[in-house]
Amino acid sequence: MSHISFKPISLADWQLVKVSGEDNHKYLQGQVTVNMNNLSEHSALIAAHCDAKGKMWTNLLLFQREQDIYYIVRKSVVEKQIAALKKYAIFSKVTIEAITDLNIFGLVGDSIPSEILAQLADKNCFTSNYNTYIKLPLPEVRIIVITPQPLSDNLLPCSNWLQLDLEAGYAIIDAENMESLLPQACNLQHFDAISFDKGCYCGQEMVARAQFRGANKRGLYLLAGKSEVLPIIGDNLEYQIDGNWRESGQVLAALKLNDNNIYVQVVLNNDIDIKSQFRIKGQTQSQLTFY
Repeated sequence: MSHISFKPISLADWQLVKVSGEDNHKYLQGQVTVNMNNLSEHSALIAAHCDAKGKMWTNLLLFQREQDIYYIVRKSVVEKQIAALKKYAIFSKVTIEAITDLNIFGLVGDSIPSEILAQLADKNCFTSNYNTYIKLPLPEVRIIVITPQPLSDNLLPCSNWLQLDLEAGYAIIDAENMESLLPQACNLQHFDAISFDKGCYCGQEMVARAQFRGANKRGLYLLAGKSEVLPIIGDNLEYQIDGNWRESGQVLAALKLNDNNIYVQVVLNNDIDIKSQFRIKGQTQSQLTFY
C-alpha cells in the first residue's frame, strides 16, 4: 500500500546510513551510547556516537530492517561521522555506507493513516511491504517513513520537520558542532539514549564521569523571539546580566518562522536564570527568551 499520496514533509536535510554484515549489532554495541540489545524491528532507538573524549560526532536514530541496521543523521555530518564509525571496523565483518536506494519523509497530524497509527499502538517501529514506519511522540505524534518508492514532488519543506524537532527537544547536530558536546549537554539522557550499565563503548568513561561526578554543567534549551537575522550555527548568543550583555551558549540550530519570529536551539549552563533575556550577538534589536 502506498502512502505517498498523503502530504509528506521533506527530510532532505537528513541522511540514511546502513550498517550491514554479521557483526553489525556487536560492532555498534561498542560504538554508540545506547544498549543495542534493545534494538529490534519493533523498537527504534535514539543514541549518540562519540569520540574517545565523549564528545559527540552526532546523535542518531537507529532502526532495524530484517538483518540490517540503519540510522538517520543530519546530512552535513554524515561523511565525517561514517569515517569515524569505520575507524575500528577493520577486524569486524561490517559494512557502513550512506545509501540512496531508500527515501525518507515525515508525516504528522491528519496526514498519518489510521492503520499505521493502529500498528504503532504498542511499538515505535515496524516494517511492512518494504516500508518502515518509526513513531516519534514529541511534540505530537509523527511518523518517519522509509520507503523504496520515489517521493512526490509536492513535499512540505524540511523546515516543518525541523520546527517539530526543535519543539520536541531533539538536538540538531550539524557539522559546525561535531566533537564539541557531551551527550548530556544535549539532554540525551532524557530520551533513554545513554546506557550506563551496558559496558564499554567509545567515549564511555567520559560520558559516565559526566553523569556520576557532575562533570556536565550544560543542557539543551529552546529560545523564541524576534530577529531580522538568524544566528550563526556554532556561534554564541548574548544574555543580559546586571545591565550588561555577556556571551553565552552554543547555537545548534536556528529557524525563521514568520514575521521575524524565530526559534534558536542552544546549549547553555544549567544554572542560568530562566528569566534571562537573550539576543543574537551584534544584533541589538533581536529579543529572545526561553520557549
